[in-house]
Amino acid sequence: MFAIFQYALLSLSRRWKKQIALGLIYTLVVAFLASVVFFSAALRFETQTILADLPELWAQKIQGGRLVPLEQKTADSLANFRGIKQVLPRIWGYYFDSPTGVLFTVMATDSVLDNGLVEYEKIKALDSNEVLVGTGLLAMRHLQIGDFLSISEGEGEIKTFKIVGVFRSESDLISRDLLLFNSQTARQLLGLKPEEITDLALRIHNSDEVNNLGRKIDEAFPSLRVVSKRQLQASYQTAFDWRGRLMLYGFSMSLMAFLVLAFERAAGLNNEERQEVGLLKGLGWRITDVLHLKMYEGLIISLSAALSGICMAYLHVFVFDAPLLKSWLVGWSVLYPNFHVSPQIDLESILLIACFSLIPYLAATLIPAWRASLTEPSEILRG
Repeated sequence: MFAIFQYALLSLSRRWKKQIALGLIYTLVVAFLASVVFFSAALRFETQTILADLPELWAQKIQGGRLVPLEQKTADSLANFRGIKQVLPRIWGYYFDSPTGVLFTVMATDSVLDNGLVEYEKIKALDSNEVLVGTGLLAMRHLQIGDFLSISEGEGEIKTFKIVGVFRSESDLISRDLLLFNSQTARQLLGLKPEEITDLALRIHNSDEVNNLGRKIDEAFPSLRVVSKRQLQASYQTAFDWRGRLMLYGFSMSLMAFLVLAFERAAGLNNEERQEVGLLKGLGWRITDVLHLKMYEGLIISLSAALSGICMAYLHVFVFDAPLLKSWLVGWSVLYPNFHVSPQIDLESILLIACFSLIPYLAATLIPAWRASLTEPSEILRG
């Protein structure tokens, strides 16, 4: 077997230009697949990290298909429900920043959930003229701690706030576009009345009663939409999986085109390759020996291309932040500041890449080789 492997290396080296061209195309195809797999897995991890410690239920008021403010008395009524551990009124909304063209999230200090992602010891002590910001705003406005940020209120009045801190987060997705003010200032920027809030986060005692408690709230407050954490997780999972599958369909088309090329190359042996097969069989090589030779050649090319493609995908996704995929898989990246995902590579992802990249190519190489090896040596040598 080792002698056949050595001969496979020599055989490839004799046609090195053709093999390099084939390997480059193969590497790019694998790099595309691995980039989609790596980036989708990293996004799912970031999302699960964000959602892991969120409250079990959320209550929002919907009118005409749009989110409208709630009154504080709704929170007081829900606090009396049996099974609810804590009711957390939240004040938040969106602010379009004209200089950068980015939609930032505005939130009040008492609306930040204690999920361990936002770290700032003086978060509750913001003055009316101070703001905490995410790293995205500093990067896009070219600001730093101590500088002043000018924001236009709903009525057009310009207000200036001092940047007193920057968020640090395990997942930059949660805080990179965040602007945090005290409650009074946040209400003014969002146009909320003193007794109005945006929505409610509900922590409950028994997580097994989430669905039952959500149904009771729906019956008692028909105007509220109740969303569970599991529904949020499923929604994000579906969104990323759908976009990932769409990209994989595109990869499948590319892979099929490449395999057709590989099949035609292997099936259409040139005179030199046909003479080589005939001589080997004339020297006593069996069909299994020829198949082993072609298998080794295919493994050398496919493994080299797969490893190179995986390395390229790692650099593309985790070093350069997937510039070719982010707008497709994330969707709102035009309005959302750039973010960096943490490397997340598991055995399942590697096996998926291997199955899609190695097995089809080996099949496209071995099947034509098997068909060619069935031809009599004398017929091959006569041409």
